[in-house]
Amino acid sequence: MLLGLPSGLVLAQEPEKERPRHYQHPPSGREKAAEHSRHADHSPELSREERLEVKGSHVGLLAAGGNAATKTFTPLEDVPQNLTVITQARMTMLNARSISEAVRYAAGVSDYGSKDDPRGYFGTIRGFSPDIYLDGTRTPDATTSFSYSIEPWGLEEMDVLRGASSALYGSGQLGGIINAVSKRPRLNQQNQVTFQTGSYSRVQGAADVGGALNASKTLLWRFNGLIRKSDTYAKNIKNNEIYVAPSVSWRPDSKTDFTILASYEQVDGGSTSQFLPANGTLYASPYGYIARNFLNSDADYDVYSKRQASIGYSFTRHLTPNWTISQNMRYAHIDASYRYVTAVALSADQRTLTRQALLQSSNYNNVTLDTRSNLKLRTGPVHHELLVGVDFRSDFMAFRRGQKTAPSLDLYNPVYNPISWPTYGTTTNTNETETQTGLYAQEQADWHRFYLTLSGREDFTQSLTVNNRTGEQTPQQNNAFTGRVGLLYKSAIGLAPYVSYATSFQPQVGTTRENTPFLPTRGRQIEAGLKYKPPHGTPWGEDFMLTADFFNLVESNVLTTDPADSTYDIQTGEQRTRGFEAEGVGRLPYKIDMLASFTYQDPRITKTTVAAQKNQRPVAIPSHMASLFLKRDFHLARNWVTGLGAGVRYTGNTAGALPATFTVPSQLVWDLQAHIDYRRFGIQFNGTNIANRHYVAACTRSVACAWAPGRAVFVTLSYRW
Repeated sequence: MLLGLPSGLVLAQEPEKERPRHYQHPPSGREKAAEHSRHADHSPELSREERLEVKGSHVGLLAAGGNAATKTFTPLEDVPQNLTVITQARMTMLNARSISEAVRYAAGVSDYGSKDDPRGYFGTIRGFSPDIYLDGTRTPDATTSFSYSIEPWGLEEMDVLRGASSALYGSGQLGGIINAVSKRPRLNQQNQVTFQTGSYSRVQGAADVGGALNASKTLLWRFNGLIRKSDTYAKNIKNNEIYVAPSVSWRPDSKTDFTILASYEQVDGGSTSQFLPANGTLYASPYGYIARNFLNSDADYDVYSKRQASIGYSFTRHLTPNWTISQNMRYAHIDASYRYVTAVALSADQRTLTRQALLQSSNYNNVTLDTRSNLKLRTGPVHHELLVGVDFRSDFMAFRRGQKTAPSLDLYNPVYNPISWPTYGTTTNTNETETQTGLYAQEQADWHRFYLTLSGREDFTQSLTVNNRTGEQTPQQNNAFTGRVGLLYKSAIGLAPYVSYATSFQPQVGTTRENTPFLPTRGRQIEAGLKYKPPHGTPWGEDFMLTADFFNLVESNVLTTDPADSTYDIQTGEQRTRGFEAEGVGRLPYKIDMLASFTYQDPRITKTTVAAQKNQRPVAIPSHMASLFLKRDFHLARNWVTGLGAGVRYTGNTAGALPATFTVPSQLVWDLQAHIDYRRFGIQFNGTNIANRHYVAACTRSVACAWAPGRAVFVTLSYRW
């Protein structure tokens, strides 16, 4: 018996000489990557070569591994799931100004037709809207216009997990999650300041600095800050922002890491509404086309203002070389005000838009806490990594909305008459409280070249919605079990076939006509795929990975119109997506950096009480997507490095309304990137939609189509030390 473990169990990290003589399996990639990650930032005794290796893993397009898929550090090629880790180097190369731009060139992910929208992310993964996480815990689950903003400048990386993730994360959408990972203090911190200017009168300054607070380097600090003033492609839609994110780490020894993470963000978007009729955007009206920068709202009335603040910590303690406990906590607050004028209908003259003025506000508080224990051990030839944890989430949102008829607007000779303000909170005045507690466990076992992942979780959710206008209270309580099983075989030549099955659930607020609370939606997913990562020493390179998979997702208990009373919903709806994805990331021979993806998916509404919608595609979800970005750097002299990159993105046609009365055509856009560096100085050029293609990004109904931005170019000056 060793450290209280039952007889027959031995620690996974014990010396090789203690292993049985017949054991020939080398340490797994999962073990080596985890060990590498554990010591990357905590051990001041690391050799120069080791530090260079750690640094290199952060500056390339291909990450060595990640924590998001399994909540343990696992090499990407060992995970029986298609996931993408978007490194900071990738975001910098693409000049990612938002989540939407960061996830471009990732398979299975749409970014709402590249529409420039400062409110948040409105794309999909495998045909379903994803949940957004920050440092492994879910961000405030507010209505889309009041979502928690994620600033790419403050991120180390972003993880795109495709498919059901409830087995580790609890309630959520079936399509997947996007997990943002905050920058935090590092011993090998590279400080940087940047200045950016370009299209839309954009002026932006940013800084990322840090270092040690004491001589022993047990206290580290880091500060990320950004300030921006910018217009966008449409009149009165701004993209102004102030962002600060300080962090402090205490690392008294190589076994302990306690990091405090805080942030404040202020977003001022002016208006965010540019949704126009299909008649005049998708196809010409008798009066021609509506201008691309046309504002259908009102510059004197519109306001989109959001303030958000958060503070939390990340704690990790290595009790033994093989046993770790961790805890993440965050408190977040959002205060948002939103006024705009929306389109209602297009009049018979095909030029007059009837409109409605909306007045909305939201106050949101969110607390998350995730505690977990990770133990590595071995039973004979089988290596185990056991994870158990409990997480808690509490949300409170006060939502107010008023609406009132606004003056109509001539789309081809606009006269913006004064808006009469709606009365505050007369349409919607609710307070909503929701809590979720989840208990989860996971086993990761590898035997010779087989990798098995088993995950299971039981969730307990409660919510209470109070209608302040009527005094009506709607309590809901749901328990749900979700699971995941995946098996992967990693061959000696780098090919790794895998198969997995996972389930999900998502509570829904509201009641049926009989006042019965809605049940959660339930989802199930089957995925089978193949990964290829060249083994060490491969002549044609080893710093790239290819992934291809087939998937089938089905979500039930979807809300659909009650045939007995169309003002209510019932839960007999079903939606599914099936398809194929392929993705390549990394460095090809001749030092060519590559991002490549292809997606075919078939999203369908398979069950509904609305006959015209059955077997229809949901709006704004493409069936085909493909992209390719190639970049090559050149050393001009000892201190001079230049590079050139170009990319192309294709998005297939989408349904413009439900039922599909018209279709939004496919899109093909080109991107360019070029840079030149001299010692610590750098200049980078980025251009999107470089051919200035004029197209509609997406439509959700006949009077809700949005132009995509035209050509946009930006120049970034940087200094590093």
